[in-house]
Amino acid sequence: MWAAIAVGIALSIAGPAGAAADDDDDPAQSDGTGTGAAVLGRSLVAVDAIWQVAWATTPALTAQLGPTLLGALDEARGGPPAPSVFGTTIDRRPPPSWPLALPGAITGAAPFGPAGCARCATRFPLADQERIAAAWALTHFTLDPGDAEVQGMRVLELRARYRDGLVVWLNGLPVVRRELAVEGDPLAIATRLHGPEWESVFIPVVPGLLRAGDNVLAVEVRPAAHQRAPELELVLAGRGAGRVVRGPMVQAVGADRATIVVETDVPTVATLRWGATALDHERTAARADRRHTFALDGLPRDAAIRYQVAIDGAAVATAQFATTPGPGAVVRLGVYGDVRGGHRIHAALVARLLDEAPDAVLVSGDLVLRGSDEADWQQFFAVTAPLLSTIPYYPAVGNHDLGRAGDLGRRFEEHFALPPGPPDRPPGAEWYSFDVGDVHVAMLDSNNYDDPRQRAWIEADLLAADGARAIVIVTHDGPYSRGTHGGNQQAVRDYVPILVRHRVTLLVSGHDHLYQRGAQDGLTYVVSGGGGAPLYRARCGVPGRGRCVHPDGMLALERANHYLFVTVYPGHVELCAKAVDGAPLEPCVRLPTRR
Repeated sequence: MWAAIAVGIALSIAGPAGAAADDDDDPAQSDGTGTGAAVLGRSLVAVDAIWQVAWATTPALTAQLGPTLLGALDEARGGPPAPSVFGTTIDRRPPPSWPLALPGAITGAAPFGPAGCARCATRFPLADQERIAAAWALTHFTLDPGDAEVQGMRVLELRARYRDGLVVWLNGLPVVRRELAVEGDPLAIATRLHGPEWESVFIPVVPGLLRAGDNVLAVEVRPAAHQRAPELELVLAGRGAGRVVRGPMVQAVGADRATIVVETDVPTVATLRWGATALDHERTAARADRRHTFALDGLPRDAAIRYQVAIDGAAVATAQFATTPGPGAVVRLGVYGDVRGGHRIHAALVARLLDEAPDAVLVSGDLVLRGSDEADWQQFFAVTAPLLSTIPYYPAVGNHDLGRAGDLGRRFEEHFALPPGPPDRPPGAEWYSFDVGDVHVAMLDSNNYDDPRQRAWIEADLLAADGARAIVIVTHDGPYSRGTHGGNQQAVRDYVPILVRHRVTLLVSGHDHLYQRGAQDGLTYVVSGGGGAPLYRARCGVPGRGRCVHPDGMLALERANHYLFVTVYPGHVELCAKAVDGAPLEPCVRLPTRR
């Protein structure tokens, strides 16, 4: 382990598929509940560690826009090539021996950032019409090879909050790279904005990675297009055992089956024990891995099932879930949507839903602010962990969940273990259905409304579900809304007639961050986008606003964080909209069943 000559490793945690963001997006939207200092294990580099720091400055993008346009005109007339808007005048290039030396650096404490960064101990000085093209920093930590805890280190956890591109080297080995190309201009801007959440990267301690005595941690950060300077907060810790970092999650629960998913920081051998009265069934994964999926069948019907997860022989989590109710039994569904960066509200809703103990939770999309940021997903799974371990969770995919720039590293469905969609569904598309007792639920993908395969699928799916007591449809961008986005007219044209024809009980959508209930074109609907994202005001049809262009049959409208509780009784359906504290937004509404 302590060899001075090391072999290189490159680790990356990729995000899911990409899509365009909303016009209303706030790139800094977060309520700040992400945390970076509390990592498990022995602290190696603290959040306020002392670093050697250097940076390169260049003219701000706005200052270069005029010369770039004039240069382009000269180039068109046969003159020299136009200068890049991203600048060619740099006062410092990356050090030639980087990342193991940083001559000319200053000494400063972390965190680092621009002058406006209130939490930053070291701030980059910037003149007017100037920006930081890149910043580099070095710090050291010492390891005693005679220390048993040091000798037993198996994994390092590096947790960072950064804007917007990041590279990290440990003893000269690249261990993290985010949004910066390996080759090309060494001072190019980051390929996309990174959100405000803390991100953890788990690095296996391979032979040669660490050294006896002095170790060097080096970082490079660069801003994205419109940022004037990068930011960085970072901590590093080491520990001797792997741990669960996501899950356990209960997914795809049926009358006699369920799927349990668990992810660990480094490859481990996972074991699942389960049973109705005792943990008398056991299954161990065939090999060490980071993600383990246990598909269970033959479970007792309409029963509580206890289970326990162990990794490398040590029990790490014990929880309980229930198989779905039988035909004719009461079915209880919790519903919410549009979380994005509103973690405090989301955590409160999770606590309420745990108290309500529904048979399943349905989500109308936008679970995260940026689907391309692993940090966003880590925060989402940290908040929902108590819920995911006990209640099956079924999200519809939102536009924010897909990311922003075509990142196909990890698709939305790969964060979960959802019921399978149709075999002809294109990569990255997320429409699927399932049953909770004799209640049928179908999740539409509003990012793919124009795909005829989705329309053909929902027609066939609802035809096959004709005997269901109730049918609930969930989508992100729905047909009716008075919020900022308004109703999706493609959904009105192409999907509402199908839903009405098959007597759908309730359509739930999100996308607009408010509560709206109505009935239009023969369809009862609810907009439920109050899961934590910034709330919207009605843009039409209320005092002080003009008339709505498109009819929506609105019956109730509230600008409030909230969740829904849908109870399907043998002879009717009860729809209750509740604030975060459980207080009703309006009196519960009674809807008919389909039979």
